[in-house]
Amino acid sequence: MSSNIRIRFRIIIYLLAVVLMVLILRLFFMQVMSGELYAELASESIVREKTIAAPRGNIYDRNGKLLVESVPVSAVAVEPNIVSKNEEVIDTLSSCLDMSVEDIKEKINQSNLSYIDRVILKIDIDTADLIYLKENSSTLPGVEVIDVYLRKYNYNFLASHLLGYTGEIDEERLKSKEYGDDYEGGDQIGLSGLEETYESMLRGKKGKKIYEVDPLERPVSVLEETDPICGNNLYLTIDIDLQRVVEEILYQSILAARLKKDRDTDQYYKVPGGAVVVLDPANGQILAMASYPTFKPELFIGGISYADWDYLNDPQNYYPLNNRAVNAFPPGSVIKIVTGYAGLNEGVISEGTKLNCAGVWLGLGEDYPKSCWSVHGSLDVRGAFKNSCDIFFYQVGYGLFKKYDNIQELLQQYLRTFSFGEKTGVDLPYEDQGLVSDKEWKEDYFKSRPEYSVWFPGDTVNMAIGQGDLLATPLQMAQAFLIVANRGVKFTPHLVKEIRDSYGDLFVENSTVEYQDLKLNEHFLEIIEDGLVQVVGTGGTAAGAFTGFPLNEIPVAGKTGTAEFYGRQDYAWFASYAPVGNPEYVIVAMLEEAGSGGSNVAPIAEEIYRYLFNIE
Repeated sequence: MSSNIRIRFRIIIYLLAVVLMVLILRLFFMQVMSGELYAELASESIVREKTIAAPRGNIYDRNGKLLVESVPVSAVAVEPNIVSKNEEVIDTLSSCLDMSVEDIKEKINQSNLSYIDRVILKIDIDTADLIYLKENSSTLPGVEVIDVYLRKYNYNFLASHLLGYTGEIDEERLKSKEYGDDYEGGDQIGLSGLEETYESMLRGKKGKKIYEVDPLERPVSVLEETDPICGNNLYLTIDIDLQRVVEEILYQSILAARLKKDRDTDQYYKVPGGAVVVLDPANGQILAMASYPTFKPELFIGGISYADWDYLNDPQNYYPLNNRAVNAFPPGSVIKIVTGYAGLNEGVISEGTKLNCAGVWLGLGEDYPKSCWSVHGSLDVRGAFKNSCDIFFYQVGYGLFKKYDNIQELLQQYLRTFSFGEKTGVDLPYEDQGLVSDKEWKEDYFKSRPEYSVWFPGDTVNMAIGQGDLLATPLQMAQAFLIVANRGVKFTPHLVKEIRDSYGDLFVENSTVEYQDLKLNEHFLEIIEDGLVQVVGTGGTAAGAFTGFPLNEIPVAGKTGTAEFYGRQDYAWFASYAPVGNPEYVIVAMLEEAGSGGSNVAPIAEEIYRYLFNIE
C-alpha cells in the first residue's frame, strides 16, 4: 500500500473518530445533562387536556312549564393550529361534512389563534358522518367529535325579549374581567334577556378530559376524565299562558290601530310597535311582559345567519330585538298621578280646589297660550283626572314652579319619588333609566347654545302633563301605579321567582322580596284613586273601552295618555290596576304612534282583565 493511501486512510479514521466523539458527547448532553428538561418537554407534547361542555340550566314559568332547555347535539370541532397545516384532513372533512374546502379554511382562518384552540365546523351532524369520523379518528389529527348543548325554545317566540338568546363568546368578552378564566373560545353564553342577566347561574361547570397523543397528535389513551355539572334552573314569575294571551292581544291591537286614521292629518296610524306590562302589586312580580315586534330566539341557535341579523337590525322592520317595555318614551297624561299628588302634598291645590278650563290657558302670558283638548269648565282634582284636563294640571305645575321660585324643583322631586328618571332594577339587561330633566340637565344639554339653557316656567308646565323633556318606560309607569295601588309601598319589579340546582334543591329564593315604604300621604293617594276610577266610569276618557265590563264587581283605576312626539304621530298609553281596594294586577300598555290612549290602548287592558278575571 502506497504512503498516500495510508495517509488518506488515517485521515478518514481520524474524521470518523471525531464524528463519533461528537455524537457521544451530544448524546451524553441530551440524556444526562438535559435529560430532565427533554423528559418534561416530551411529557408536555404527548399529554393533552380538553374541556367537556356542561349543559345550561333550564328555564321554567311560575307553574313549572318548561320554557327553555339544553339539548345535546354532536358537533365536529378542529384545532386550527393542527388542521390548518394538513390539506389531506381538510379534504376529508370537506367530503364528509358537505362543506367546501374554502368554507372550512375560512372558518379556521377567521378564528383568532391567540384566544381560541378549538373551532366548531358543523353542528348536529348526520349519524353516518358521525360514525365515519369516529372510526377514522386515527387518521384525522386535530379533529374530534364532541357534544355541545344548544338551547331549545318550547314556546317559539313567546317571551323572547325576556328569555333572551345565547351565542358564541367573542374575544372582547374573553379578555374582560367579568368572564375571566372560566371561559374559552367557542363557549355559548347569554347575550340578552335572562340568559345574559343570569349567566353565572345558568352556565354549568365544565368537565375535563386528559389524554395521551402520539407524535402525530392522534389520541392514544384517556388518562383522566371529570364529568361536567349542569347549570342551575330558573323558575320565573311569568305565567306563559297569560304571556301568550297578552302577546296576542298586543299584536291584534296594533293591527287594528293601523286601520284607523288620525283625524287631524287623515293619515293612518303607523303603530310600529308597543309594549304591555302586567305586575303583581303585592310583590312586584312580573306576570307578563310583551313587546312588539318580536323575534324567534331559535334564529341564534348555532350562530345567526347574515340575512336574519340584517333583518332584525333593519330600521324598516322597527328593531324587533328592542324590548320596548324597558325602553323610554314620552309618557303624556299618565304622568298626571305624580302632578296631582305633588299639588295636593305641597298645598298648591286641595281636595276641594276647583280650577276653570276654558279650552285655553294664558297663565304664562298671551304670547304663550296653552290649550286643552276640550273645554271642561270648573273642575276639582277628581274631575281633572276623569276628563284628563290639561289646563287643570298646567295650573298645578305652574303653582309648583312658583313655590319657592322653583329653587327646590318640586315637580322633579316628586317624579323621582315615584321612581322616574332611574332604573327600576328589574333583572333584565339594557333597561333605560328614562329622563327627568331639570335646570342642571338643561344647562348641560344646551351648553353650546346658552340662549336655550335657561329653565322657564313653561318647562315645568309642560312636564306637568307628561310633555317636554320627560321620558319613561312602560315598566317604570307600572311601578308608579303599583306605588299608588299600595298606598306608597314600592316593590322592585322582577322576573325570577327562585333558582334551583339540577337536583331540585333551592339555590336562591326570591319569594321574600324587599320593599320600601315611601311614606306618602294615603288620603291624597285615595283622592287620586277616586279620579282614576272615574276615568273608566261613565263619561271618563276610558269609558268607551270598558263598556260592558262589570266595574261594579271589579272596579278598575286607570289613566289614559296621549303624548306628542315631534316629527311623529302621538304615542298612546293606558295605565291601571284592579280591583280597587284589593289590587291584584297592575297593567300598563303603550303603543307608538297610535293616537288616543283611550280608544286604542285602554281596550288592551280591558281584554287582559277579562282574561284574568275569567269574564265572558
